Amino acid sequence: MQVFFLVVLLASACQVQAKAVFAHFMLGNSDNYTKANWEQDISAAKEAHIDAFAINTGFGLSIHRMLSDAFAAADELDFKLFLSLDYSGDGHWPQDQVINYLKDFTKLPAYFKTDDNKPLVSTFEGDQAAGDWKNIKDKVDCFFVPEWSALRPEKSLSHKEVDGLMSWTAWPNGTDPMTTDKDKEYMDALQGKPYIMPVSPWFYTNLVRFHKNWVWQGDDLWYTRWQQVLELQPEYVEILTWNDYGESHYIGPIHQSGLAVFDYGQAPFDYAKGMPHDGWRSFLPYIVDMYKNGGKDAEIEDEGLVSWYRVNPASACSSGKTTGNTVTQAQQTLEPQEVLQDKVFFSALLESSADISVTIDGKSRAASWTHTPDGGKGIYHGSIPIHNQTGAVAVTLTRDNQLLAEIDGHPITSDCVKNMTNWNAWVGNATSTAPKPSSPSGSSKHESSSTRLILSGLVPLAVAWTLCFVLI
Repeated sequence: MQVFFLVVLLASACQVQAKAVFAHFMLGNSDNYTKANWEQDISAAKEAHIDAFAINTGFGLSIHRMLSDAFAAADELDFKLFLSLDYSGDGHWPQDQVINYLKDFTKLPAYFKTDDNKPLVSTFEGDQAAGDWKNIKDKVDCFFVPEWSALRPEKSLSHKEVDGLMSWTAWPNGTDPMTTDKDKEYMDALQGKPYIMPVSPWFYTNLVRFHKNWVWQGDDLWYTRWQQVLELQPEYVEILTWNDYGESHYIGPIHQSGLAVFDYGQAPFDYAKGMPHDGWRSFLPYIVDMYKNGGKDAEIEDEGLVSWYRVNPASACSSGKTTGNTVTQAQQTLEPQEVLQDKVFFSALLESSADISVTIDGKSRAASWTHTPDGGKGIYHGSIPIHNQTGAVAVTLTRDNQLLAEIDGHPITSDCVKNMTNWNAWVGNATSTAPKPSSPSGSSKHESSSTRLILSGLVPLAVAWTLCFVLI
């Protein structure tokens, strides 16, 4: 009996999907995109080793044209897209229109498909339309992985049409550290079905039209969350987001045409202006490759440095009535400065250890790493308080007194737009021009074990794949 159960387990393990990383793309922010805009975004995503855009779209008159442009550009550049149907912004997607759109676009070569050649379809919310999907899947054979976070995963899985699940829990509650409790809840409920794990670097929104004005904890989140991905090894990862400027968690380039959300959403000011986040993509090739290798080491093409911080100290100006947390999520609200720290954060991708310092207004201070990779090779991370200093910012990386990389950052200032603190982050990066040292001996932090076990934690992934090969 035990042997039979093991064989069943291994057969399930053989069906595990190839890992992929997606970025959530807001189609509504691309209404005025040119072909060059699409090419710029897709090229940047490919350079970051992102496999596909999850195209978030509500139901509307112009989306067919926009989707056609996107798929044409993706096809030319050998990139993939899939639909993430948004049931929140513009309300309920009509069932017949879902079928029509899926028939039109899932047949295209640029549409992302799973290993068994089924087109992946996701949602943002939409649990109220769960009953539609039996008929939809009868008409279009797709792999359905919705984001129904309003429901417990067990309830979502009671709908037989669901092939996997995505969670939207990418930010911690208040001052609590980000944990993997929600991810594990999903993965336990899914019992081997695919899970899309969300990863996000930041969250700040102030859009009066939509009654949104809060922050969630960012700070160390971009570093922490990817370490959790390496630990859990989910089937899929989705970055929130590529271009949601209104919620400040974009990692893609800023397009002026996409900033209309601030006028439409009646924001008190454009808090994405002059706040690039491109630096957060710098280390994605390394971390994505490491994730796809089961947490094992990956090649470092170039050593480098990334830094991020808020350009206004918390006490410099009015809070703009922004809260930490939000009552719309039944959360206890806090002052935003209780959730976000006045610090300069930094990460470095290194072959071996290096020294870090931060200069504000000409005053240099030695900093230190709070997280270092085992074996010396990998991503280092740390932060330093600004202590209410304002002025020009420089973050400097050296090794043996030799300059590796330096970021000349946005000044920290108490001169706020409309006298309101900007709770968004400024992100900068620099690539080392110094010769790389020889890689140290020893394994990286996640190299020695497969931390996620197949199904009930009984069989390590590497063993499962080996036995799958033998069984086949």
